[in-house]
Amino acid sequence: MNNNVRFALMFILAIAVWFGSGFIKTSDSVEPVTQAAISYTKVQVVNSSQQLFSRTLTMRARTEPNRAVNVLAQVSGKISAILAEEGSLVAQGQGICEIDAEDRHLRLKQAQAALENASIAYRGALKLKSVGYQSELAISQAKAALAAAKTKRKRAQLDVENLQVKAPFAGFVESRPVEIGDFIMPGQRCATVVELSPLKVEALATELEIGNLALSAGAEVVISGQTYSGAKVSFLARQANAATKGYRVEALMENPDQLLRAGVSAQLNVQLAAVQAHLIPASSILLGDKGNSVVRVLLNDQTVASADIAVVGETKEGIWVTGLPKEVVLVTVGQNYIIDGERVEPEFSISRLK
Repeated sequence: MNNNVRFALMFILAIAVWFGSGFIKTSDSVEPVTQAAISYTKVQVVNSSQQLFSRTLTMRARTEPNRAVNVLAQVSGKISAILAEEGSLVAQGQGICEIDAEDRHLRLKQAQAALENASIAYRGALKLKSVGYQSELAISQAKAALAAAKTKRKRAQLDVENLQVKAPFAGFVESRPVEIGDFIMPGQRCATVVELSPLKVEALATELEIGNLALSAGAEVVISGQTYSGAKVSFLARQANAATKGYRVEALMENPDQLLRAGVSAQLNVQLAAVQAHLIPASSILLGDKGNSVVRVLLNDQTVASADIAVVGETKEGIWVTGLPKEVVLVTVGQNYIIDGERVEPEFSISRLK
């Protein structure tokens, strides 16, 4: 065999070895790819169970007096005395302003005397009738005179009683625009009295919130960081405010010392009916394709599905949601990297959401 043939054979052998080594490397590299193709995304999951959750609706509010009344004069005359200063606390029936009596006491005595005279005349007419000396017309006239005398006496008595303009209920004299010497007419304001015990707390609820509220529902009021319990819902509006589109909600709270003032910003927390809900981590909530809130849940075949949820409360421990079954396996880590229908490799957390 000559040298040319020997070199040719060696060349062919080298090419064959080179191609053979390429096939070996190719087959080795295919195996990891195949293994990678059948591996699943690892996610962390946790078992979650429904439990009863007492919801609280929080609304911005403002304190208001339970009642605020303009106390008006019922007779005319000059103010002769001021019985209560602005800002003072008055009891129910306590006088605030006093009007000069003038001749009203004399008119009352005159009306009393006229009543006694009419009463005597009527009794005399009845006695004469019993013996046949008095007609029915005379009896009727005597009776009418007696009724008129009673009316005049009552009117004179009311004029005397109304000389003092009195507080209709216990409260504070918020303003008093008259002073001694001022002349006041019937219907003119003597003072404004406000009642701060109980104290009214007023808020606005949306059309979705108002349906969850009920009269006499318990509530808490937060004023300047201080929480006051024991309030109760006292009023729910049936018609929305034309400007704000909100429904007026009122609650009453105790204010025995009357230290809390009206017109102060507050927060009204109303206790709603309890619902069955899940407590889940806030990080597990995703935004759905339609802008809705969803979570990823693990099905029995280890595939993933999205479930719509509604947030009903928030605490330090997590978010309370409804819309999930009684028992569910929730994806808590890796939910951003999987899609519906994808098979995953779950790793169960030691803790269990309850």
